[in-house]
Amino acid sequence: MSAGRFDNDYYFVHEVPHDERLPYLTPDEDTSRKPYTSKRLPMHTKPLIFHNGSLDYQKANRITPYDPPPEILFSGSDVVVKDKLRDKLLPLEIPNLAIQPAIYIDHKNNWHEDYWYLTFTELFDCWDRERSYYDPDPVDFDDVKLYEVYTYSLDEKVLEETPLESRRLFKMGSTTEGPVVVHVSIASWFGLSGAVLVPIAEYGVSFP
Repeated sequence: MSAGRFDNDYYFVHEVPHDERLPYLTPDEDTSRKPYTSKRLPMHTKPLIFHNGSLDYQKANRITPYDPPPEILFSGSDVVVKDKLRDKLLPLEIPNLAIQPAIYIDHKNNWHEDYWYLTFTELFDCWDRERSYYDPDPVDFDDVKLYEVYTYSLDEKVLEETPLESRRLFKMGSTTEGPVVVHVSIASWFGLSGAVLVPIAEYGVSFP
């Protein structure tokens, strides 16, 4: 099936696959109690704090974590970026995006206080049910139906009706993975260490 009209305009922001030197972000006890993955936290809330949950595995297998840590970190499919990228995103005033302060404590117990967690308070369901390949039996999660999608094509009608300013950066809705999606106009901003940009049309075909 040929790519949809918008498929070449968008990329998934994905963690570099199969790289065991990357950290697995694990929240501390205080952070784990906060709804930081889906809600904008009140101003002056203590920064989110994460450590490397893969450290024991890396030590046991003599894998040396990155030092310094990558410029982009991942918490599941969510993205954690540094000051420079955050400063680029702020003027865009992207709808439904909360940019929340975060700290990463590395394997040497160094505190990296220049990270920001990108929280999407609403998801954007714009994948085409006719052109995408997915499991037709959804998973019910908190009364929401989520689908496992294997290859994506974007819904042309939905995107045509949505101003570009509202779809430059978003988190895909109605999927089990919920990947972060970026428009070609700012995709290069995310081409940093720790991340790989995957064209929508290639996901599930030549990646991962």
